[in-house]
Order: sequence, then structure tokens, then C-alpha cells
Amino acid sequence: MRGKRMTIFIGESDQWHHRSLYLAILEELRSAGCAGATVTRGVAGFGAHSQIKTANVLRLSIDLPVVITVIDTAERVDRLLPRLAAMLSAGVVTVDETEVYFSSAAFKGGLPDVQVGDVMRAEVDSVTVETSIADVVERLVAHDYTALPVIDAGRRVVGVVADSDLLRSGATHLSVSLHKATSGEAIADSLARLRARGGVVHDCMTAPAVTVTPRMPLRDAALRMRERGLKRFPVVDDGGRLVGVLGRLDILNSITTAHAHRTVPREHRLPQEHRTVAEIMEKDVPTVVETTPIHDVISRLMESDAKRILVLDEAGRLAGIITDTDIVARIDPAVRPGLLTLLRSRWSTVADRQVRRASGQRAADIMTSPVVTVPASALVIEARTLTVARHVKRLPVTDADGRIIGMVARPALLAASLDIGVKEEGT
Repeated sequence: MRGKRMTIFIGESDQWHHRSLYLAILEELRSAGCAGATVTRGVAGFGAHSQIKTANVLRLSIDLPVVITVIDTAERVDRLLPRLAAMLSAGVVTVDETEVYFSSAAFKGGLPDVQVGDVMRAEVDSVTVETSIADVVERLVAHDYTALPVIDAGRRVVGVVADSDLLRSGATHLSVSLHKATSGEAIADSLARLRARGGVVHDCMTAPAVTVTPRMPLRDAALRMRERGLKRFPVVDDGGRLVGVLGRLDILNSITTAHAHRTVPREHRLPQEHRTVAEIMEKDVPTVVETTPIHDVISRLMESDAKRILVLDEAGRLAGIITDTDIVARIDPAVRPGLLTLLRSRWSTVADRQVRRASGQRAADIMTSPVVTVPASALVIEARTLTVARHVKRLPVTDADGRIIGMVARPALLAASLDIGVKEEGT
């Protein structure tokens, strides 16, 4: 792989906004996503002012030369050059092309050899046991997460309240994703009903919470996540106080980032670099055709744990995909009340009649198209990178002729990265 090497020559005492310049440059390189950088402290040298600087034991306080070396992609180096040059008041920056034979972040057991604290999100929303159910739903609908840590007055984690907890306890009858798919007016009505009913987090939360610490190896956290069938953990310090959250997507992102531009000989390949999607995919995939009536689509959807159905054209090729949120968002508004009743698993004759009057809508009218797919021959790392980049939880799998033969989900991709058997869990 071709890359570029950037070398920066500065003095040890050089400053940037009252901070050591070489440390400020390192932080800039890290925030830009560089794979790494090395700072070398010279024993002697001279710069533009011709003053010889030495590490003689009698002059330990002298300003010694410092060299920062970075090897990365040409695009990233070129993008960084103007920003780094602006930080220098004196010095030299050189750039030359280089051939990278071996390049890899440190991996252990299929995952980056880092700690939870290196990957977690430090900015965390939280609730208390007295927070109202309505406030919890309002927060979840407004953001892209489906669970909140529950803390006490000292920020110690005492539990977790998730979308699944709200549904299981009967505090709500629609998932957060379905709430998001409805209109603003419908959400406001739902929140008003929740406030009128009352109810607080203590009534439905899961306690105690399964937590991890910032110093836990990422692989250990990923294994615990899979074993417990969870998607996220509160991260706590030694006193049990909330300091962050680690989610499955955070782990997948870290693998993808660490793997980017990885160049290694075949004998050094990771599990996800030799296993294919065909080895881990689900083969039983629910499908309908484009002309399937909405009522029948809903019936099939309610039977599917994945809450999504693939739509095939007349030739049996993939035409689109339908999720429960697609139906709620795109169905005729006149029949939406009946649909929501069915999706709450409260089947009734009235609701059934309402949905059957869906103005002649068919699967093709509400499906999402085109669909992000992955070939069965793709490597696990390629599929995982695709799910992260395209923000999809499941990928339809196609054969050499482009026909659907399965589906692969994030839990299976993470399990394959850990080089362990696949156990399906929530996505």
C-alpha cells in the first residue's frame, strides 16, 4: 500500500496556546484519525539559528530537538499539512511517499487491543428512579439511543431503563422506533396519555445494571455483551459512578477504524478477514412480492422477529425492504389507528377491518428501495464496515446471480469478529 510519511522538526520547548507543541500536535493527529505517530527526542542538533543544542549532563535543561514522524494515507497527510503548519512558529515539515508493507493496529482476539475507556462515549444522558415514563419516552424519541442509565443523587448507577423494559412492563405499547415513525401530533398525544397515567422509572427499570469499567479490555466487554444479550453498558468508575456508555455500535466502529488501511501478509489475518458472510448468515428470510396487499405484509411482519421483510419482483430478485416503521410512516393515515392497534399486539376485528381498507396499497407502495446488500462471498470485515458506513443493522445476502439467499445482522458480525459461534440477539 502506498502512503506518505510526514516528519516534523521542532524544539522541545516550543509552545502552542501555552502547551507543549509536540503534545498539541499529537492530540491533533489523534483527533484526525491517524493510525499513530512517534515523537523522538534528539541528543543533539541545531536549527535555523545555528545554535548547537546538546543533552550534555551539565546542561540538562537545554532546549533539545524533537522529531515527530507520521505515516498514513496520502489523503489524510495532505489534509493535515495546513493545520499542522499553522501551529508552528519555527521548524521544518517534510513529506515523502513511502511503501507500506505491514500496517495494523494492535489486535487481540479479533478486536483492537484497547480499553473500554478508549472507545466509550463520555457524554451520557441519564435519568433517576423518579423520572416520569413520559419524560423517558420523550428523550428516547428525540435521540438515537433506546436505553438510559438510571443514577442516584451521587451519580452511582442503580439500573437501566430501555425501550424493551417499557414494553415488557406495559408502561408503553409502542416501541420507540414506531413512535418516531408517527406524526408529531401522534407523539404529543401519546406523551400526554403517558403523563396522565403517571408512572416513573422505578416501576419498570432493570436493576441492578450490568456495567463495565473504563480499564476493562474491549474484548472482555464485547464477550460480556454477547453473553448477556445486551446492546450497551453503562461505564462506571471504581465508586460505581457513571462516566460513559459503551454500545455495540461503538465496538463495531472501533474495529472498523482500527482495520482501515490494514496491510498484512496472509498469515497474520484476523478471524473477520478469512470468514465469509455465507458462513454466518441467517438462511430463513421472510419475503413477499411487490403486489402483496398491505394486510398480508403486516401479518408476515408480525411473525418476524427481525421486524423486516424483503420484497421480491416478478423475477424473484430483490426490489425493496419493508420494516414496521416503514408501514407506520407510509400507510394511508386513515387506517393508521388500526395499524397501531395491531402492532400493539391487541388484535381486534375493528382494527383488522381498518387495515384491510388500506386504499389498495401493496408492498411496492411502502417499501424502501434500493436496498443495501452484501454478496455471500464478502468477508466479515467488509460486511461489518458496510453496516457501520450505511447505518443499517441487517444486510440481505445475495448469491453470484444477485438472488437473495440470506440475511446477516450486527450480532453475528461481532461474534465472527470474536471468532466464536453465532448466537442471535437483539439488534
